[in-house]
Amino acid sequence: MLEDHEHDEATHNFDGITENRVNSPPTYFTVLFYGLIIWGIIFIAYFLLSGWSSQAEFEEKMAAHTATPAQTKSGTPDKAASAPVGKDLYAANCAGCHGDDGTGGFGSDLTADTYQYGKSPDKIKESISKGRGDSMPGFDGQPSDTEIDALTDYLMQL
Repeated sequence: MLEDHEHDEATHNFDGITENRVNSPPTYFTVLFYGLIIWGIIFIAYFLLSGWSSQAEFEEKMAAHTATPAQTKSGTPDKAASAPVGKDLYAANCAGCHGDDGTGGFGSDLTADTYQYGKSPDKIKESISKGRGDSMPGFDGQPSDTEIDALTDYLMQL
């Protein structure tokens, strides 16, 4: 039946469907269609040819996360080198409650001149490892002593 149908007119109706062969798609549609194809090819080529991989990115971030602070010749942690590690530890473990900048949130303000339980390094280490009340969990055993020292140094600088 379709083989017998001729297309002599630019517009015709077949089974209630009107086909119009005169109007072409709008220019913006054509530009967007081919632009999307070109963008997709460039996007795929970039990730295939650039050498990027999610595994390499993950390993790089894990190496930065598990890095230990640099040791000085005396064997004690270097406070200047421990600052980035302390900042990373703070971002990973503390910022959720105390805010990204330490000004508080669910947890207390860590930029204040005094803390509720004391702002000495020993009191801060005790707060980190044992926790305080129901709102501050204890992290005893999770970060190492070196990491707690780095975090304490960072909190003292806030």
